[in-house]
Amino acid sequence: MLGLLAALVWMTPDDPRLTVNGLPWLVENQYELIRLPKRLESQLPKAVWNLGRSPAGGRIRFRTDSPSLTVRLEYPSPPDMTNMSDFGQTGVDLYLDGVYWRSAVARKDAAPGKLVETELFKDLPAKEREITLYLPLYKPVAVRGIGVAEGAKLAAPTRFAVPKPVVYYGTSITQGGCASRPGMSYQAILGRALNLDHVNLGFSGSGRGEPVVAEMVAELDASLFVMDFSQNHPTLESLAAVYEPFLQTLRSKHPHTPILAITAIAAAGSPPRLAAMREHIRQVVSARIAAGDKNLTLVDGLTLMSQAEVDGTVDGVHPNDLGFQRMADRLAPTVAAILKRPPAALVDDREIVVTSAAAVERKRAELIEFIWGRAGFPKTRPAKIEKAVASPIAGLTGLRSVERFMIRMAAGQENTTHHLVPAQGNGRLVVLHHGHACSFDDAGEARGGGMANTAAQLLKAGYAVLLVHMPHFRPGDCAGPPHADLFALPLGEGSALQLFLEPTAQSLNALRGRYKRVDMVGLSGGGWTTTVYAALDPAIRASFPVAGAVPLYLRSAGSVGDLEQFLPAFYKRAGYPDLFVMGSMGRLQMHIFNRRDNCCFGEAQHDALKLGAAPYADAYRGFGETVQKTLGSNGRFRVAIDEQATHHMISPWAIEQILQVLGQ
Repeated sequence: MLGLLAALVWMTPDDPRLTVNGLPWLVENQYELIRLPKRLESQLPKAVWNLGRSPAGGRIRFRTDSPSLTVRLEYPSPPDMTNMSDFGQTGVDLYLDGVYWRSAVARKDAAPGKLVETELFKDLPAKEREITLYLPLYKPVAVRGIGVAEGAKLAAPTRFAVPKPVVYYGTSITQGGCASRPGMSYQAILGRALNLDHVNLGFSGSGRGEPVVAEMVAELDASLFVMDFSQNHPTLESLAAVYEPFLQTLRSKHPHTPILAITAIAAAGSPPRLAAMREHIRQVVSARIAAGDKNLTLVDGLTLMSQAEVDGTVDGVHPNDLGFQRMADRLAPTVAAILKRPPAALVDDREIVVTSAAAVERKRAELIEFIWGRAGFPKTRPAKIEKAVASPIAGLTGLRSVERFMIRMAAGQENTTHHLVPAQGNGRLVVLHHGHACSFDDAGEARGGGMANTAAQLLKAGYAVLLVHMPHFRPGDCAGPPHADLFALPLGEGSALQLFLEPTAQSLNALRGRYKRVDMVGLSGGGWTTTVYAALDPAIRASFPVAGAVPLYLRSAGSVGDLEQFLPAFYKRAGYPDLFVMGSMGRLQMHIFNRRDNCCFGEAQHDALKLGAAPYADAYRGFGETVQKTLGSNGRFRVAIDEQATHHMISPWAIEQILQVLGQ
């Protein structure tokens, strides 16, 4: 031991060569590792103060080429919790270059003045590494020394993607109960995924939003405030007394800082008071957004952990590592969008898990419940049907009449579809989904999507056409919220994915009895919608996504797409290859990709070197062959590369291919 000690250089948290994150009043508190300002000890609720002495969310960070690392820790008492392990309560986690390595933990005889010395690693090759030490979630600790090899170089850690921290205020769940280790709280997981700093102001059973606490939280300069404290309230009335005042305190001190409000995640038994509290928070947040607060976002806690997922808890209330991982994965896209950060690592969807007709049916039911909740696939019809309206595309010939459907959905969302009836019909309907454009009338546009021509050719061939737009891309409604913002709307149940799919579903509910067959074609975001909708509705007999969807493992750069295209909570349930199988089992799906596409899934967006994949056409045809092999004789799946399209469009060549397949 003496030889080891002589070979180490020791540092304490006040050493300028170390960076301490997550403890915003550290310097004011003279480097005591606590989460609250000592000047407020007499003003804060006693329970809050006592819990704040545990440095949850605190991290000590630096870079070093030291081949060894040892820590000396002092704990006031041994671990004593029943629903958390000793590691979860008292552990100090070492992450080496972002990967978990080992933990130091309090002993059963821990007491003031008794040091615990733990060698976290030794005899590693002498190269520079990023060191992150996550401090305990539920036990005070004094770091009496961090030892590195004598002569080792020390440097500042990697900068965070955003200079200001995300500040979380909430309950025991926020504090980290019941993660197995400090590095497994959902804030820690999310922070590593997005390279974000964070401050953890969760107080077990005591995060109740008192005015003095609100004022304290508002002292901080945050990139984002996250409010999640409803579960600590015994009644709706006690929550209602403080929730909006807490929100107002933050907003008055930080008029432009984003605030994210989270409702309660699921708990065993689905306590009625939590449902009432969720509704109250929705009402408060929705009213403020409607009144003009553009930097306020709502996330339904049931989308982070649903009632069917309470296996992700230790005791029916507090998440385990599985629950925290789910929360982090599902929250990350929203946080990334708010902070204008790129998405976390995309889901790896190489493996096809839906391999039979029975599996397709099971997966379809699972996805429908995820999207629409207990209500299931939409049975509603358009709120209003107007007959004999003007065509949204000028100059169409062979057109008998046009109907306009008004679609009303959850959270006050609306959309409009148009039903084009041909003069000489063949009894079949094609859904034509535009995606991210506000008009189908693009015949005179040099860089148009070819939608007017596609509709004209379908009508000429005798097909009725249903024109559908993405959310907030219909005529006169093209300045709506970014798609990521839709996922914060108060939907009640399910996912905002329903807002992308329901215009088609409601319209077809009104039309199916009038046609012997329904097919679907979509460009770009409309191609994505075609892919997902065909997977969910077996009434779509043939589907043709154009520049619309490829597996996530093949995406890079500009072809990642909007949130709906990579939402982890959805694509972990079914990756794109699974959706392709679902959309073509017993049917046909043909994907068309434009080699010269300037937007989506063209050759310029295919980074074969980065992705470790085959060249463009080989990679795309390769996943097509894999899907067809899975289908066998039970369906048809094709991939075509359009060499004639000059840009992001449905080209005349593509229309010819579509009509040829439809006529078979």
